[in-house]
Amino acid sequence: MKTPILYWQQTSLRFKLIVSVLIMTTPLIGMLIYNNYYAIHVVRGQVADSYKNTLKLYKNQIDSNLDDIDSYMSTVAGSGYDLLSLSQAATDGDYYSSKIYLFNKLSQEINLFDPIGSFFVYTKHRQDYLNVSKSDPYAIKEHDRIQEFIIDYIHESPFPQGGSSSKVWTSVRIDDDNYLIDIVHAGDAYLGAWIKTDEILTPLDSLQIGEGGEALLANMQNEPISNSILAGKYGIELKQDVSEYYISGTRKKFLVIGAPSNRGDFNTVALVPDEYILAKLPYLQYIIWFITLAAFLFVPIGLYSMRRSILLPLYRLLRTMKKVREGDWSSRVELSHTSGEFQIIGGAFNAMMSEVERLRVNVYEEQLNKQKEELQRLQLQVNPHFFLNTLNIIYNLAKVKNYDLILEMTMSLIEYFRYMFRSNTSFVPLRDELDHTRNYLKIQSLRFPEKLKWVIHSPEYLSDVPIPPLVIQSFVENAIKHAVTLDEPLSIVVNIEFLTEEQGSRMKISIRDSGQGFNRELLAELQAGRSVANELGEHTGIWNVERRIRLLYGETASIQYDNDKETGGARIEMIMPTNPGMEETR
Repeated sequence: MKTPILYWQQTSLRFKLIVSVLIMTTPLIGMLIYNNYYAIHVVRGQVADSYKNTLKLYKNQIDSNLDDIDSYMSTVAGSGYDLLSLSQAATDGDYYSSKIYLFNKLSQEINLFDPIGSFFVYTKHRQDYLNVSKSDPYAIKEHDRIQEFIIDYIHESPFPQGGSSSKVWTSVRIDDDNYLIDIVHAGDAYLGAWIKTDEILTPLDSLQIGEGGEALLANMQNEPISNSILAGKYGIELKQDVSEYYISGTRKKFLVIGAPSNRGDFNTVALVPDEYILAKLPYLQYIIWFITLAAFLFVPIGLYSMRRSILLPLYRLLRTMKKVREGDWSSRVELSHTSGEFQIIGGAFNAMMSEVERLRVNVYEEQLNKQKEELQRLQLQVNPHFFLNTLNIIYNLAKVKNYDLILEMTMSLIEYFRYMFRSNTSFVPLRDELDHTRNYLKIQSLRFPEKLKWVIHSPEYLSDVPIPPLVIQSFVENAIKHAVTLDEPLSIVVNIEFLTEEQGSRMKISIRDSGQGFNRELLAELQAGRSVANELGEHTGIWNVERRIRLLYGETASIQYDNDKETGGARIEMIMPTNPGMEETR
């Protein structure tokens, strides 16, 4: 059937959705515009808070850089012997050796600190000044001015010993330039660093202040200590207390936001043009009242329209799908009086459910048949590989006329194959599986006299518990195949016990031998749950048992592989439900 294309008909979901969204969003947008205009007096506060938080982040980044430098110098001066060795040098040779070592150390590590201009070391009693800078980016005269200032500064001011808790960067002015200086000392030697204030403002370059804005540093005397054009040009007042924002400026107004540094005696300040904050807000005042009144009418209408055209049909569809998920395959959705698109979806869903309900039983039965076929095929794969060896033993016994052993061997072989030929069922009683295992062990005992010992422990009350055929015999056969040697006798123990768990009653089957056990690679594969069968037929029995147990029990049964800590031999533990419920439960 050709589906009509519904674009702008009144029953079209597209049409109803667009109309509903327009009815709802138009007044909401108008209300948002009105609120922005009405809140013009608090916009500055909101913007200030936003800038203040952002400014704190950049300030913290600057403080972190300063703290890294200060921590490094405190480490050199306090916890190491690098700086103290200068003041304690007994001879000129020791002094210059320490000086060269300290110079090389600072030269190598100065590049780790981006904003730093130079490290310097000053030995007071020798009046010796050592300068370590990055590729000498400043003029020689500037270095000379800084050196002269620092020497005077050290002689005039007290400084903490290397590991002191005082880590404050001090802003100083040398001629026309502003710097931050931090000095620590150990003994008679001083270690310090200076940074040009304009250099530490680099992180603030990405701060969006707006056109005509500016970021700067101000000292405790309310003076700019970095290059600033706006502060002097527009008469902006810089206050020492920057906990609150304020408006300042003579010819042009600026929003002033600041954040005090935790590592130095300066504030980080942002100057945001007031016109940048209030851009275009005044032009919206003409539509305030109209939008406000219309919003009270449009919003309920839009919500009601969307509910009728979209939400109710969706709720019906989801409610029907939920019933189907819970197992009610006869549920159908009724969407006759709604949009054209939902009618098409409802019709397609109902048709699909009718087809699914018709095919469901057939598909389920086909899956059960396939599963039964796979179980039978897996069970028939377990063939007695020792058949020729057994016939060879009978032949040799006949040659020596040992008729009693021939009778015993033949009877055990008959019972073995009788069990094999009827083992194409999903479950057998535990008693039958154990009898079959005993027959197999008797045959192998005749084959390996004095080299095979075995014992089977099983409570009588578990004899009728259903169990997949050949699961115990397969692991016993695997133990004999891989563990029997002519040097040491092999001991095999099969132990079965009853378990009570929260999930129900369980039966644990433990099979242990005294052989060499699993090798490391094979044990890792088995414990990881990966298939170990290969094209040579090795370990096919293990894979076969695992596959059949997975098909019959699902996640309710488990097999664990390990090597016995006492004997070193292989140990297999299987835990199975005592009432698997056969195929119907699965």
